[in-house]
Amino acid sequence: MEAGKEMNDRINQYSTQTDFGYGFATFQNPVWNLTQVLQATGGKVVSGHKTGGFRSICTDSRSIEPGDLFLALSGDRHDGVEFVYDAVRKGASGVIVSRELDKSVPVPVIVVNETLKALGDMAAFRRALMPDLRLIAITGSSGKTTVKEMTAAILSQKYNVIKTKGNFNNLIGLPLSLLPVDYRHDFAVMEMGMNRPGEIARLTEIAAPNIACIVNVQESHLAGLNSLDGVAAAKGELFQGMKNWGKLVVNLDDPKIVGLAAACTQQKITFGFNRKAHVRATHIRNNGEKGMAYSLHVGKEKRRVWINGIGIHNIMNSLAAAAMTHAAGLGLERIATGLELFKPFNKRLQVLELSSGVKIVNDTYNANPSSVRAALDALSGLNKEGKRTVVVLGDMLELGDTSDSAHRAIGEYVAAMKVDYLMLYGSNFQATAAGARNASMDVDRIQVFKSKAALATELERMMAEHRLSKGDWVLVKGSRGMKMETIIDTLAGAEKEGTD
Repeated sequence: MEAGKEMNDRINQYSTQTDFGYGFATFQNPVWNLTQVLQATGGKVVSGHKTGGFRSICTDSRSIEPGDLFLALSGDRHDGVEFVYDAVRKGASGVIVSRELDKSVPVPVIVVNETLKALGDMAAFRRALMPDLRLIAITGSSGKTTVKEMTAAILSQKYNVIKTKGNFNNLIGLPLSLLPVDYRHDFAVMEMGMNRPGEIARLTEIAAPNIACIVNVQESHLAGLNSLDGVAAAKGELFQGMKNWGKLVVNLDDPKIVGLAAACTQQKITFGFNRKAHVRATHIRNNGEKGMAYSLHVGKEKRRVWINGIGIHNIMNSLAAAAMTHAAGLGLERIATGLELFKPFNKRLQVLELSSGVKIVNDTYNANPSSVRAALDALSGLNKEGKRTVVVLGDMLELGDTSDSAHRAIGEYVAAMKVDYLMLYGSNFQATAAGARNASMDVDRIQVFKSKAALATELERMMAEHRLSKGDWVLVKGSRGMKMETIIDTLAGAEKEGTD
């Protein structure tokens, strides 16, 4: 990783040496010139003209627009250099590659040691040009996208905010989200994801946060991190990478995070259900599909809040957002109002009612053991009238050696909740089914499927035979790679066809 001093030296050099004759203090548009690119990346121009400017940075040749700078990333399946000539034909004004091209192109060709690192270096350079920008960094095993959206909703009432696009939170996505920042922005709210050690450290180096929050530490990405302690250490890279003047937002209900924070000297703002937390919730009321209500405490102040999010875990998410925006200087009234403006993100406990009156809970965005349990708890809270419940689960991925035991434990949890049917798809369904059977769930109520299409067909049959009817609930959840939302799309699509 590039040392901070070297980056600062490049920034200082840029302040007095540019192609277009202006220093960084007056640079206000998200446009790059060649000098900036070279100073940010340490690259060199090996062919093409030695001056010029670029509209934006693009890593996908299919999305190139005239004036873009194409950065050729290399992955397991594709080498970006293969698409350089397509990018130039579409109007790219320059290219960044990790090796010289076989044939010449009429634009600057910039060679760097590693294009992924160059992308991060350019985002770090861009961020360093905005010293007044306050950047909030969020990581965690689950809920970080929701927390990011809640935080941005609060800040956007008063400030110009740029935030991570969707879940663009990795070594590619975060730089692409941060590169468009300019002097119009007051805050950047950046989500950080990872699946192996060192990634959060690099993202923290790129983003240089003012405020940082680890939402939670749970059983996720164990294939690359081996244990919960491994997850904690990887997430803890965010706190470790903070400057001394930064602020840490600490989940006081998570002992792993408390331990991580204890080793840090920065100012800390705590949140949670713990009575000692500076930002906490009391007098919680579950309003079913309408969300959750509670009393929000910030220090000695208190205000009643309603959030448009299902489940107790969304209260914790909202407390994290409240703590970060409190750390940023916002008052309780504005924080509460912003939380009430929040709208749930796609595929996160979204309720869809079919024409039959059956209600589908779409929580298909992702899954780990903690988030599956949270979704099951939320389903229980939604089913206030004691209607029939169906739980449809796909595999939880990236759990490594713990996968079998984790899936078995989820089966036991489902059985303990007395759901009516458990429907399973994926390669780990045997462990989940065994856990449910061992916890005394009737084997006739456990079904496994070789395809999502077959599972969707069975749900349609259950509705046709009135084994599922008005007011009944179906929860659908699985890891992102399982794409369990296709089951919901099939059910909704069948209804549309039936009404044509």
